[in-house]
Amino acid sequence: MEEIYVNLIKVILLLLGMLGVMALLYRFLGKKKGFLPFAGLKTGGYVKKLETVHMGNRKFLSVVEVKDHILVIGVGQENMFLLAQWPKAEKEE
Repeated sequence: MEEIYVNLIKVILLLLGMLGVMALLYRFLGKKKGFLPFAGLKTGGYVKKLETVHMGNRKFLSVVEVKDHILVIGVGQENMFLLAQWPKAEKEE
Protein backbone atom coordinates (compact mmCIF):
# COMPACT_ATOMS: atom_id res chain seq x y z
CA MET A 1 0.00 0.00 0.00
CA GLU A 2 2.88 2.34 0.76
CA GLU A 3 4.25 1.78 -2.76
CA ILE A 4 1.13 3.32 -4.26
CA TYR A 5 1.56 6.52 -2.23
CA VAL A 6 5.27 6.71 -2.99
CA ASN A 7 4.62 6.26 -6.73
CA LEU A 8 1.82 8.84 -6.63
CA ILE A 9 4.14 11.38 -4.97
CA LYS A 10 6.83 10.63 -7.58
CA VAL A 11 4.38 11.23 -10.43
CA ILE A 12 3.18 14.50 -8.90
CA LEU A 13 6.77 15.72 -8.39
CA LEU A 14 7.67 14.73 -11.95
CA LEU A 15 4.69 16.67 -13.34
CA LEU A 16 5.57 19.73 -11.26
CA GLY A 17 9.15 19.53 -12.50
CA MET A 18 8.00 19.34 -16.11
CA LEU A 19 5.69 22.34 -15.63
CA GLY A 20 8.58 24.27 -14.10
CA VAL A 21 10.85 23.53 -17.05
CA MET A 22 8.12 24.55 -19.49
CA ALA A 23 7.57 27.81 -17.61
CA LEU A 24 11.29 28.60 -17.72
CA LEU A 25 11.50 27.83 -21.43
CA TYR A 26 8.50 30.06 -22.11
CA ARG A 27 9.93 32.87 -20.03
CA PHE A 28 13.42 32.90 -21.53
CA LEU A 29 12.89 31.61 -25.07
CA GLY A 30 9.35 32.78 -25.67
CA LYS A 31 10.29 36.44 -25.61
CA LYS A 32 12.66 36.05 -28.53
CA LYS A 33 11.10 37.27 -31.75
CA GLY A 34 9.85 34.44 -33.90
CA PHE A 35 10.25 31.64 -31.34
CA LEU A 36 6.56 31.44 -30.49
CA PRO A 37 3.82 31.94 -33.09
CA PHE A 38 2.37 35.45 -33.04
CA ALA A 39 4.90 36.57 -30.41
CA GLY A 40 5.05 40.03 -31.98
CA LEU A 41 1.28 40.39 -31.88
CA LYS A 42 1.09 39.62 -28.19
CA THR A 43 3.56 42.36 -27.37
CA GLY A 44 1.89 44.87 -29.69
CA GLY A 45 4.81 44.85 -32.11
CA TYR A 46 3.16 44.32 -35.50
CA VAL A 47 -0.49 45.37 -35.50
CA LYS A 48 -2.02 48.41 -33.80
CA LYS A 49 -5.61 49.61 -34.16
CA LEU A 50 -5.44 53.39 -34.37
CA GLU A 51 -9.10 54.32 -34.81
CA THR A 52 -12.47 52.70 -35.51
CA VAL A 53 -15.64 54.46 -36.67
CA HIS A 54 -18.95 52.56 -36.60
CA MET A 55 -21.05 53.28 -39.68
CA GLY A 56 -24.15 51.25 -38.89
CA ASN A 57 -25.29 47.73 -38.11
CA ARG A 58 -22.11 45.60 -38.26
CA LYS A 59 -20.36 48.10 -40.55
CA PHE A 60 -17.32 50.13 -39.63
CA LEU A 61 -14.15 51.76 -40.88
CA SER A 62 -10.90 51.01 -39.11
CA VAL A 63 -7.45 52.59 -39.37
CA VAL A 64 -4.76 50.02 -38.61
CA GLU A 65 -0.97 50.24 -38.42
CA VAL A 66 0.76 47.07 -39.68
CA LYS A 67 4.56 47.16 -39.34
CA ASP A 68 5.48 50.12 -41.55
CA HIS A 69 2.14 50.75 -43.28
CA ILE A 70 -1.13 52.48 -42.39
CA LEU A 71 -4.27 50.75 -43.69
CA VAL A 72 -7.87 51.95 -43.90
CA ILE A 73 -10.18 48.94 -43.85
CA GLY A 74 -13.92 48.88 -44.49
CA VAL A 75 -15.76 46.00 -42.84
CA GLY A 76 -19.34 44.97 -43.61
CA GLN A 77 -21.51 42.04 -42.57
CA GLU A 78 -19.90 39.63 -45.01
CA ASN A 79 -16.96 41.48 -46.60
CA MET A 80 -13.75 43.28 -45.73
CA PHE A 81 -12.13 45.77 -48.12
CA LEU A 82 -8.80 47.57 -48.16
CA LEU A 83 -9.80 51.16 -48.91
CA ALA A 84 -6.44 52.92 -48.63
CA GLN A 85 -2.83 52.16 -47.80
CA TRP A 86 0.26 54.30 -47.35
CA PRO A 87 3.71 53.98 -45.76
CA LYS A 88 4.01 55.11 -42.17
CA ALA A 89 5.82 58.44 -41.81
CA GLU A 90 8.98 58.16 -39.74
CA LYS A 91 9.32 60.42 -36.72
CA GLU A 92 11.65 63.35 -37.16
CA GLU A 93 13.88 64.09 -34.18
